[in-house]
Amino acid sequence: MKGTKELIRDIGETLTDTIRRNKKTALAAIGATALILAVLSFSGLTVTKEHGEDHGKEAAHTEGEHEGTAVVHLTKEAQKSSGIEVQTVSLEPFTAPIEATAAIELNGDRVAKISSRTSGRLVKITASQGDTVRTGQALAYFDSPELGQAWAEYAKTKGRTELARRNLQREETLFAKKISPEKDVIRARQELAEAEADLSFANERFHLLGIDIDQYEKKQGGDHPLIAVTSPINGSVIERTATQGEVVSTEKTLFTVADLSNLWVIIDIYEKDLGRVKPGTAVKVSTTGYVDKTFRGIISYIGEVMDVKTRTVKARVVVENTNRLLKPGMYAAVLIEAAGGTERLITVPEETVFLDGSKNYVFIQTAPEKFEMREIAVGRTLGKRLEVIRGLTSGEPVAVKGAFILKSELKKGELVDEHGHGK
Repeated sequence: MKGTKELIRDIGETLTDTIRRNKKTALAAIGATALILAVLSFSGLTVTKEHGEDHGKEAAHTEGEHEGTAVVHLTKEAQKSSGIEVQTVSLEPFTAPIEATAAIELNGDRVAKISSRTSGRLVKITASQGDTVRTGQALAYFDSPELGQAWAEYAKTKGRTELARRNLQREETLFAKKISPEKDVIRARQELAEAEADLSFANERFHLLGIDIDQYEKKQGGDHPLIAVTSPINGSVIERTATQGEVVSTEKTLFTVADLSNLWVIIDIYEKDLGRVKPGTAVKVSTTGYVDKTFRGIISYIGEVMDVKTRTVKARVVVENTNRLLKPGMYAAVLIEAAGGTERLITVPEETVFLDGSKNYVFIQTAPEKFEMREIAVGRTLGKRLEVIRGLTSGEPVAVKGAFILKSELKKGELVDEHGHGK
């Protein structure tokens, strides 16, 4: 088809020839020519506009395809040298552990609150908070009126017993020589028996006060002994309220001693998870204080009563704490390795996922040398893997190692425009 310019030139030539042949038809020819030119001009503008609109639509569509998509091109050699590894994700069976909150407490079977056996005044304190003590070790000593009375009675009874024993020996000697009658011997024996009974009672009073009077007399003698406040268990002094010179009663706790090498973790188990938990179930305990360390234990007891407000039941876990890292009063997170609850889900290693702003992303391999950044949504942390709840489908190849390298390449690309000039 002829172009518009060529068509106008042919019409002009035809019009000139017509005027030469017949001047009467000149006006008609001029009018017809003007009409033809107007039609051609309108047609040409219309085609250009339609083509222009179509071109604009096509450009917008192409731009929309790439809008929000970040792509990194990296050769296979560069991928290998950068340590980039790709794996195909798939739905995998997973037995989800039960996640629960817990509090760390003292082992109730290995803690002792220590008070005095009787009222008195503290005259000597030998243990401070934080000290490690042994069973039977004296933590403090105190004196009391009861102790003074017991000592006086003991001394009196002991003296009377010695006198009765010597009197019996004398009466037995006189009876053997037929100087004294047998009834005097019998009476002397009775007096000795009564004195020894009183002495035994005095010894028992000291025993109730925590004093071995025989040992005391062998080692020291002299003034009456002091009452010792002793520890009934091995452990550490975690609290001391005793003050030297203070007058104390039996109601006041002077020391608290606990064995911190073994603690309780008290877990709140929700009603829906009770069917999966039983004594002997293994658990992993973690705290914010030691993010890289896990403490293991087993459930030793499950409570019999449910909290009606929280709909939870208390369970107890015994955890070894020989290095003393765990502290009573800490909060903890617990993973209960319970049976049942098997799911099928997509997980990726933690290093696969990276943050950009407030969103999580991974790199999908869309071609042998091409990686596309894609936003995903993550769920639970499952050990060193993350659950992906949106953004990945089974069968997609994901860069499980080297995401940081790909992100760095992407950032370098953002600093150069389409003409290769720095932005």
